[in-house]
Amino acid sequence: MPHFSPSQLFKHLLHLCPPTQQLWIAYSGGLDSHVLLHALAQIRSQTYDLRAIHIHHGIHAQADNWATHCLQVCEDLDIPCDVIRVNIRVASRESLEAIARTARYDAIAQRIAPNDVVLTAQHADDQAETVLLQLLRGAGVAGLAAMPSVTSLNHGWLIRPLLNYTRTQLHHYALQTDLQWIEDSSNADIQFDRNFLRHKIMPHLQQRWTSVSHTFSRVARHQAEANELIQILAEQDWQSCQGENADQLLLSVLSCMSKARQRNVLRFWLKKLGLPLPSTVQLEHILSDVLTAKADRQPLVRWRGGEVRRYRNALFAMPNLPKTPDNSQYFTWLLPAQIQLPLGELTVNQVQGRGLALPTGTQLQVRFRQGGEKFRWHGHQRVVKKLLQALPPWLRDFIPLIYFENNLIALPNIGINDDFVAQAGEMGWEIKWG
Repeated sequence: MPHFSPSQLFKHLLHLCPPTQQLWIAYSGGLDSHVLLHALAQIRSQTYDLRAIHIHHGIHAQADNWATHCLQVCEDLDIPCDVIRVNIRVASRESLEAIARTARYDAIAQRIAPNDVVLTAQHADDQAETVLLQLLRGAGVAGLAAMPSVTSLNHGWLIRPLLNYTRTQLHHYALQTDLQWIEDSSNADIQFDRNFLRHKIMPHLQQRWTSVSHTFSRVARHQAEANELIQILAEQDWQSCQGENADQLLLSVLSCMSKARQRNVLRFWLKKLGLPLPSTVQLEHILSDVLTAKADRQPLVRWRGGEVRRYRNALFAMPNLPKTPDNSQYFTWLLPAQIQLPLGELTVNQVQGRGLALPTGTQLQVRFRQGGEKFRWHGHQRVVKKLLQALPPWLRDFIPLIYFENNLIALPNIGINDDFVAQAGEMGWEIKWG
């Protein structure tokens, strides 16, 4: 068990810390963050510029007093302290803990400059509780990796330098140095899962296995290494089966993989697209219902925030599609303004010798397909329904049809009416929808 001291902490920090000059200490005023703040204040050097940041959630009746306490402690230590207020709104079935944590990290991320480092005071007991919580939630390797020592935070870094130390070690240091810290009464409320583990379960485990916190921390490190290897494999598989665009996977390659690798690459792909991950059951439905469907079927698995569809020989992933627009709905569009539509937006770039040949300020109308539309393109009257067959079926009702004086003049991402195409040497507008 490593001995906690400011000098040991500094050596560990030098090992973890990316190149930077600015260290921000996330300071709540509680025991753990106070120990971190005080220890670093004892060993400050010209290597780092120390600042503290206190997030005022406004939830607890004593929140104003806590902010005052933190400012006073920082003043005594000659460390600048920023107090940032955040508004917490908790919807039904949402966790106050999770919402407050997200708001806290978001506020800190917005405050720091590029390459700044934020230090938080989670320790080995916190890590052990996190591993247990993830285990009880049925998490996989990534979840059991728990809290990493170093991770990115916006354009900076987040480091947890106390993960090798227990709460007991930090408490011992606080008593030795006569620190005065804040006791948040909500930390004793066992209706919260973490507090229940901390007060009801962990003491029994520690009585039987005295090094249980370090053991769980070791589990987290092993799982983090395993997850790193899993992600390397997932990226290799994703590169081999990615389709024409980032939101597509080729079924011809994906279907040849084992079920485990299919699950792995699907999670990697969805995360890369910034979509929330489906549940285990929903992921199995993608494998059983979507991958194996016949080529002429259009299966769909939808979850909150994302959905996966199949079209021809590819899987497509996307955020939840909005309600299909009413075909009597239309928008007025003044070139070259950007216009937001039910799905995506219309933008234009000025180009020469191609694109839509209309002057700035022209008023256009954006409509949606009603049926029977025709479009003069490449010297022939084309049926719009047939032209749209190049698009996946779910996009056909959303594609904007551009009209000028009741003439259909453009289908974004497809073509422009022959009578409105810019000629050689003439400026035009290239229309993009997406």
